[in-house]
Amino acid sequence: MKVAETIAAWLSSLSPDDVPGEAAATARRLLIDVVGLCVAARRETYVGATLGAIDRGACTVLGHAGSFDACGAALVNGTAAHGEDYDDTFEGGPVHSGAVIIPAVLAACERERLDGGRLLVGIATGVELMCRMSLVAPMATHNAGFHPTAVFGALASAGAVAAALRLPMDAAASALGVSGSMASGIIE
Repeated sequence: MKVAETIAAWLSSLSPDDVPGEAAATARRLLIDVVGLCVAARRETYVGATLGAIDRGACTVLGHAGSFDACGAALVNGTAAHGEDYDDTFEGGPVHSGAVIIPAVLAACERERLDGGRLLVGIATGVELMCRMSLVAPMATHNAGFHPTAVFGALASAGAVAAALRLPMDAAASALGVSGSMASGIIE
């Protein structure tokens, strides 16, 4: 099996009962953190500019009235969560997993009307995947001029959404492949 297929098999097999208690508690804390960060940044000019560029739909932008499209909601929530740079930091990479994983999974679960258990699976698997990727060569991504949150976040968010949506292994592997080929994230 290829690496993406091995990861995809893990992602597609998980249920909420498979998430250990400590991982579930961490996922909940990250969710609360991201919600607070989004609400705190709701009046920042960069949030307003991003909000003005998205379409209406069925998803929530935290701290704002109305419903927005899933991609737009994830974009605004991610921008707000990371904009003031007070979000979580896993020093091993370093990466900010909550700001990229939670907005993506929250929008996907809301759009597909999935329950909190699927949200939990998505958050826990995405954070695990992102932090483990960042440990492969700590600081090497930064030293090469790339932002590990952006590079690993693209892959981890794709994996997190695949897990939340219970995508079959081949679809999850494809999501990882597409996101990996499109990820960049220069530090500038």
